[in-house]
Amino acid sequence: MPRVDIHTHLLPAVDDGPESMDETVEMARIASADGTDVIHASPHQRDIMNNHSVEHLQNLIVEINGRLRSEAGPTQRVPRVILGMENHIEPELGEWFDKGIALPINGTKFILSEPPFTSYPPYMDKVLFDLQVRRLVPVIAHPERNSEFQKSPGKLRKLVESGMLVQITAGSLLGEFGSRAQKAAEFFLVHDLAHVAASDMHRSERVRVPQLSRAHQRAEELVGVERARMLFEDTPRNIIDGRDPVLSGSLPPLPSRRKWWWPFRGRTG
Repeated sequence: MPRVDIHTHLLPAVDDGPESMDETVEMARIASADGTDVIHASPHQRDIMNNHSVEHLQNLIVEINGRLRSEAGPTQRVPRVILGMENHIEPELGEWFDKGIALPINGTKFILSEPPFTSYPPYMDKVLFDLQVRRLVPVIAHPERNSEFQKSPGKLRKLVESGMLVQITAGSLLGEFGSRAQKAAEFFLVHDLAHVAASDMHRSERVRVPQLSRAHQRAEELVGVERARMLFEDTPRNIIDGRDPVLSGSLPPLPSRRKWWWPFRGRTG
């Protein structure tokens, strides 16, 4: 089954992603050639709120999908681009959602929610709870790159136990964000604290690129073929369709804090 990428910065000239429509189309083609058939465009919510509009995003989605279809060859796969946002976890997030300026994933109950990179602010639990009160399911974006989750994975476990989902970045599994993010991503995956992997693509080359296949292979080494398929295919497809993903059940116990930084070598049997 083709992959689904639920966290991308694909839209041109709206945030720190590509600057031109041509690069956007090229990124979508690269992703498709690598085995991705649905791309969730998730620009930064605050950039859109301050500088653009939801209507502008909707028009871009129509234009991108139109170009991909019209320029595709007779045997070329055409990826589908859908709309949402990467929503910063800030005190006003629930209100922004109510006003229609913070978007969930593809109009579903799942909402991509980005924590700060260096803290776990005191308002964070309340903001996430307020989203759940609105019958939304927060999908926590790349917590392996957050220093507080790196130091205290139990904080992430509490969010998962309360019904939230976790998205890790494919490049983290490959060491593109440093050893601490890589070890955290591996730990979260091995201990059932990661439910979906996404590219967080920003450009067509170098880092945060459209390809997911190398990270998919690394996930297979860590947790096996079936779990890796859920991470890159089954769970993200359920999310974009608004269906509850199939989860693994009760969470395994976490090792002590002083031991958890040990690197993971993957399965050997």
